[in-house]
Amino acid sequence: MKFILTRLNSFTPIVCFAFIGFTANAQDATLDGYSAQSCPAQFHSLPLYPEAKLCQLFDDALPASLTYHATTDQQSTRDFYTSELGEADSIQELKGRIVLEYENANKIIVISKDGAGTQVDVLVKST
Repeated sequence: MKFILTRLNSFTPIVCFAFIGFTANAQDATLDGYSAQSCPAQFHSLPLYPEAKLCQLFDDALPASLTYHATTDQQSTRDFYTSELGEADSIQELKGRIVLEYENANKIIVISKDGAGTQVDVLVKST
């Protein structure tokens, strides 16, 4: 996983799909040694949607990754990040997911529909 994340600039779409596949079964990850944690207000200076739930920290060291559930739709979650961080350098819609890239793809936010809310995957390559 670290190799894939270090090649983020040249393989961003591939990495996003790899990360999405890695986190798509986040609730099942507890069986593999990961556990849901209480959600912080920020992750490497990136805000989390208010009242974020089911946070799972995959790695806090750079490149770092965290996934969580927000009780809002994809567009509202995207609007939250645009309001907090400004317009993204790149915005893509890939297979029903919204991918926001900030700071030359060093910070990536993937917003996926998840039941009545969204799953938000946060990747931080460098700060």
